[in-house]
Parts: sequence; structure tokens; C-alpha cells
Amino acid sequence: MAIFTPKPLAKSCPLEDPAGDYKTARRAEQYRFSKKAVYFPAFPGTQYLSFASLTRALTRNTSLPLTGCCGKALPVTRLRLYYDGGEFYQDFTFEKLAGANEVLDTIAAARPDLSVEREERAQSAI
Repeated sequence: MAIFTPKPLAKSCPLEDPAGDYKTARRAEQYRFSKKAVYFPAFPGTQYLSFASLTRALTRNTSLPLTGCCGKALPVTRLRLYYDGGEFYQDFTFEKLAGANEVLDTIAAARPDLSVEREERAQSAI
């Protein structure tokens, strides 16, 4: 449960009742998402990005380096959401492609006019 009322990341399209919407949100790894927005931890409290403010959404397989510039890397999936006319974006990192696609499916259902790009192949072990 959020201690503070969730704050909008995109100032152009705030939700009318973000606290109520947050209560109905489902979990996808460390993020929560509803039919109207995706919520993520921020200081202080929680921020959200409403689907109405999005201009583009995409997933990509990538990796996070574990030991610096060279060496082993942790394979992850990045969900990138562009908002406010495409000027800004927010990245969400998922361990599994299925979690990112679950959020992307919800965005596509809420905004069928939105440009959505998917990474279809599963990540191979590095």
C-alpha cells in the first residue's frame, strides 16, 4: 500500500483518483500496473505514468553489467515508455520478457492507437 498519494510523472495527463487506481493495480515484478497507469517506486513514495500520456511503448532485450565494463552481464528486458509528445521516456527493467509483455498488453488494450513494439524472442543465456 502506498504511504503517499502517487504522483504523476507526466504532468499533462494526471489521473483523477490515483490512490484508488493504485489499489486495483496488479503486480509485475517490482512494478504495479492498472488499466490506466503503471506505478513505480520513487522518493518519496510512488510515481505513476498514465497510459493517456504515452506516445510510444517498446520492449527490448538487454543486459546489466555485473562487474563493470567487461565480463558477465545479467540478461534483462527493458520496457521503455515515451510520454508527453515523445520528449521524455521512462525505462522499466524486468527480469523476464513475460512481465514486460504483460504490462505492454495492458497498454495496448487501453490505447489501441499507440505505437507498440515488442521483442518477441526469448533471451538466451549469456
